Amino acid sequence: MRSETGSGFTRKSDFTRRFLVVCAFGLFGAAAAVGMVSQNSEVTAVPTVQQITETLALPELSVVESADPDALFVREERVQRGDSVASMLSRLKISDAALQRFLVQEPAARSIYQLYPGRAIQVATDAQGEMRWLRYVHTPGAESDGQVVQQLLEVLRTPDGGYTASEQQIPAERNVQVAVGTIRSSLFGATDAAGVPYGVARQMIDILSSDVDFFRDLRAGDQFRVIYESFATNGVNARSGRILALEFVNDGKSYEAVWFDPQTAGESGNYYGFDGSSRRRAFLRVPLEFTRVSSGFGARRHPVLNTLRGHKGVDYAAPTGTPIQATADGVVEFSGSQRGYGNTIVLKHHGDYSTLYAHLSRFAPGLKRGQKITQGQTIGYVGSTGMSTGPHLHYEFRIAGQQIDPQSADIPFARKLEGKSLEQFKQQVASYQSQLTMLAQLQEAQKMASDEAVVVANATN
Repeated sequence: MRSETGSGFTRKSDFTRRFLVVCAFGLFGAAAAVGMVSQNSEVTAVPTVQQITETLALPELSVVESADPDALFVREERVQRGDSVASMLSRLKISDAALQRFLVQEPAARSIYQLYPGRAIQVATDAQGEMRWLRYVHTPGAESDGQVVQQLLEVLRTPDGGYTASEQQIPAERNVQVAVGTIRSSLFGATDAAGVPYGVARQMIDILSSDVDFFRDLRAGDQFRVIYESFATNGVNARSGRILALEFVNDGKSYEAVWFDPQTAGESGNYYGFDGSSRRRAFLRVPLEFTRVSSGFGARRHPVLNTLRGHKGVDYAAPTGTPIQATADGVVEFSGSQRGYGNTIVLKHHGDYSTLYAHLSRFAPGLKRGQKITQGQTIGYVGSTGMSTGPHLHYEFRIAGQQIDPQSADIPFARKLEGKSLEQFKQQVASYQSQLTMLAQLQEAQKMASDEAVVVANATN
């Protein structure tokens, strides 16, 4: 039974294999027939291809002479840290021993040896490679007779092969720039991101220092809008100028300032709010430019005596030698050593106001009792004299001899514009108000676009 079933199964398998082989030969034959028909078809005939080679004659090349035989070729290099006059001339491709001797010996060319990194030196050479002139812009944004100028040294080659040197001044072109920014961590971080020059950022602090403590009061999201001058020579930025208008929003409250010069006898330019009130308060809120509060007003444990006692001032930590500014106009009432205060200055101001500055390393040269002091004037330098554990300034704000917290005191404003000066101011401030409004609208549009981008990104994720 098993053998019959097995042999039957084998016969069926042999038959199946023979059938598949016959079918495969038939399919291969059909494919070959189709391939032969396709190759013999006239429809897909290969076109005739010809290759043609031709040699073309090139025109004779000749040196093209300059249309202007007196044409000069100018090269510029920037001074790098560690550069010398010799290394600069080498980079400028100038090899002239007579020129180097002239620069060393000529008194009129001494500014060439004050090389400041980043400043430019230019040389012009003729077609023979001889230097015709050299210019070194050593002071790109100097002031001369109330005008911003570019000061440079110019060295000229004389017809007899010698050299002359002279100082030149080129008036700078005044431009008006605008910028907006939002505080993320610090004012200087925001101004850097907005491309605002450091000098303009410093002015922002000085102008609003009576209202905003830029070391303690800033909040993430605070905004600024500023219009300021800049000066350029031949398209190259020379320096920034004065702030013309400023708006700063701190913790939702807006502070504005506009520069105005009444040009009236006995009056000088100043910053004013939109209503004509002076932004220059009677007192600055902070007597140092760069500082942090190391100890506030009120009770504390004395760092030297280790006892709990009232702290009648504010301590500002700063490196030894940091300049200390008078916070208001006044007269020197005391200057000298005062027990635990160490080197101390007391200024008497208008009315019942006075201020004290302690632990100074030294006093400003020539400071003496009875001397008149103006707001912002340097009166001394940070130190650690007296009962002190490290360099800092101890500052006291007094009314009728009583110390009060200068960080919370209601500091009085200076005067307000009146009469003709106020009318002139209103005409000038109108244009700045409209520009600041446009900048605020731009800033709001940027914020909305940024918020929408965040929403879209979150939805995508």
